[in-house]
Amino acid sequence: MAQCYESEQLHMLEEAIKCYKRAANCNDTEAIALHRLAELHREPSHPEEAAFYYKKVLERMEAEEREVPNTVEALTFLATHYKTQERFEEAEVYCTRLLDYTGPEKETAKSLLRGIRIAQSGFPSI
Repeated sequence: MAQCYESEQLHMLEEAIKCYKRAANCNDTEAIALHRLAELHREPSHPEEAAFYYKKVLERMEAEEREVPNTVEALTFLATHYKTQERFEEAEVYCTRLLDYTGPEKETAKSLLRGIRIAQSGFPSI
């Protein structure tokens, strides 16, 4: 139902969010509803809500001791978000977790960590 509300034809995002919230509170074992909630809140005016739902996605993964789809996306968003908020310790936690992956996400994590170190040192970034 939420996907229908989300479609280009209807574009009823508030209704889609309500449906995804109901699904997340039910049997959302794959954290699909949580992930969609995070994506819908990624708008510039809602980054804290997006962070909240991405954290929930990761909590679900940890509780079930398995990796859920979009783990890398969640870790990248949270690392970037907390760096932007100058909450460097939290950003470092997510960057460190990203270092366990291969490919571009590992390089992203390294770059974010360099930026965090520069910001913490008080030197302007280049």
